[in-house]
Amino acid sequence: MSLKLKTDRLTLQPFQKEDASRIKDLANNKELATILGLPHPYELEHAEEWIAIQPEQIHEGLEYPLTIVTKNDNQIIGTITLRIDKNNNKGELGYWIGRDFWGNGFATEAVNRMIEFGFNHLDLNKVWASAISRNKASTIVLEKAGLQKEGRLKENRLLHNKYEDVDVYGLLKNEYKS
Repeated sequence: MSLKLKTDRLTLQPFQKEDASRIKDLANNKELATILGLPHPYELEHAEEWIAIQPEQIHEGLEYPLTIVTKNDNQIIGTITLRIDKNNNKGELGYWIGRDFWGNGFATEAVNRMIEFGFNHLDLNKVWASAISRNKASTIVLEKAGLQKEGRLKENRLLHNKYEDVDVYGLLKNEYKS
């Protein structure tokens, strides 16, 4: 499968080894780390190790980690992933955008395209995502993309020595098509 997903402003595509430096620069942000649980500081080795395992994950159909690249200047601005639960025919959506690119609708555009990929190309029954409850921007992205809040898991994640509530969102294929 040639994996290159396009939107009006973005291309979602597999990582290349040379993308590690850009990912390190984007991910090395304390605010992002506190929301996502990324290590801080985020070192080049973190990005290199993560990118190295991705081809096998895609080949096995377990996970589809992709760069989010702007078409106008061919710049990586974030990442988006669909993790596949084959036993239950569903995919968990995960994404982040570099701090300098927040508020431009890029996350919503990428999420919409990845949902379409999950339902129309992978034939998933459900796409779901979770977001730290205090991360209002992420919950807005999920709602704009049509996911519905299914509940809140209280103190579900321990991030940087603090328990965080997590909101869970989902969308079924039959809801997506209508």
